[in-house]
Amino acid sequence: MHARLSLSLFAAVLGAALAGSAQRARADDHRFDPRAERRDEHREGRHDDHRDAVRTERRDVRAVDVRDHRRPYEAPPAVRYERHANRPGYVWVNGGWDWRDGRYVWAPGHHERERRGYRWREPRWEQRDGAYIRVDGGWMTAGPVAAPPVLREERWAPRPGFVWVRGYWDWRGDQWAWMPGHYERERVGYIWRDPRWEPRDGVYVRVEGTWVNR
Repeated sequence: MHARLSLSLFAAVLGAALAGSAQRARADDHRFDPRAERRDEHREGRHDDHRDAVRTERRDVRAVDVRDHRRPYEAPPAVRYERHANRPGYVWVNGGWDWRDGRYVWAPGHHERERRGYRWREPRWEQRDGAYIRVDGGWMTAGPVAAPPVLREERWAPRPGFVWVRGYWDWRGDQWAWMPGHYERERVGYIWRDPRWEPRDGVYVRVEGTWVNR
């Protein structure tokens, strides 16, 4: 009887000891480890940095693609010099830079049959809103095909030592523009001859005003 009691007591003590060891082991497993946490944070930080870098790179690629394929943001290269021979009845149209597939491409010059009363306007590049826009060339009248309007009446008073130069109509590309009169210092032995418009080959040509001998 005494022996069975001793064995039961020993088993109880041993079981309690084993249970305590298991609890301490579980507690040790959940015990805070600063080094392990720093390693985890470092891994998470590297992952976030990589993800942000990938997103930024994708945005940059999309931006570059849009800029390169829609319109140029840098001025075109210098215009090339092209040798050409004069050809009767034709006008030489200089070559120029064009924007194709995200890059500048040279378009060679060529001859165009001349048009009476017209002249060729060269294409050009203009900067607008940070980008470069190509303004195409084309034919424009060399001068007006109709006579200018009637001269306007201007009020003026004699001024000693000066001559009044009356205003006149000027042709500004596609319309008439009035140029107001003004005073010119007189020149001894000369008189002022006003500018005028004369019809020549179907268009009106302006003859500049000048000083002439009396």
